[in-house]
Amino acid sequence: MSRFVIIGAGAIGSFLSARLHEAGHDILLVARGERLEMLQAEGVRLLEGKTDRQVRVPVSGACDPGASPDHVILATKTFQLESALELLEPLNEARFTLLTVQNGVEAPKIAQAALPRTEVLGARMHGFFELEEGIVRHTGVPATLIAGQVADRATAPASAAGAASLAGDLRVASIPTKLVPDMRPALWDKFMMAATIGGVAPAFGLNVGEVLAHPQASALLRDAMTEVVQVAAALAIDLPSGCIAEKLEFIARFPPGVTSSLQRDLESGRPSEFAHLTGAIPRFARQAGLPCPAADDVIARLRARGLRLD
Repeated sequence: MSRFVIIGAGAIGSFLSARLHEAGHDILLVARGERLEMLQAEGVRLLEGKTDRQVRVPVSGACDPGASPDHVILATKTFQLESALELLEPLNEARFTLLTVQNGVEAPKIAQAALPRTEVLGARMHGFFELEEGIVRHTGVPATLIAGQVADRATAPASAAGAASLAGDLRVASIPTKLVPDMRPALWDKFMMAATIGGVAPAFGLNVGEVLAHPQASALLRDAMTEVVQVAAALAIDLPSGCIAEKLEFIARFPPGVTSSLQRDLESGRPSEFAHLTGAIPRFARQAGLPCPAADDVIARLRARGLRLD
């Protein structure tokens, strides 16, 4: 079995640590503040379907420099990446495979720049996860994961072995994992939905599950998605054919009360991933030399509502 360090004890980090610990892996979950105290007292409380259980995962406020991991998973939000990477400084001499599971498309490159000797894999986690009142709720579809490199270089044999080992460990923990040679299309495919619906819904004061029933919001969502696809193509990233229709069909199945994590953070005034999601669309559009009037409209509406966008 492998040794894991998981930094970030939100919904996904806690879920992964519990599943991997139950599968027999050596886990250290790194958390801070009240969340650390709660985990030390109660372990990870995990609700899957109607099954509620507590998993006593080893937890700490820092990495152990004397215990080199085989794999590290960064499970913080994107705006917390810098502080998460600082927590890895005691492991600078260790060799491990690092997996990023953040929203957006930039986390793997940020991690790779900070840890140039480390093999970094970007990942896309599929499933619905929420952390509410200390309980991790996993509902809906089974958890699955896609992972792969984002750098423009061939995978070396050693790194290929590390990626295969990581994927195998996740599969043992009942998290089906697929490795791909280039993770960028999958990251942009998810970004295309998260960055648009996550901004459009609060821009109109709607829940995510209400957007498609609102003619103006629905039209703006489609236009914003189209812009992201065009920007990706200009940056030589080909998204799957029909991805917009697929995402709209997926959103159409949401109950009316569903919200996104970005929306919840924006509307509560908490720090958010806005700069790496909705706010990143104009930045990528400028890089591609393209206009993005729909994204600009969404951002203007968010500002008009007085939402915190820093």
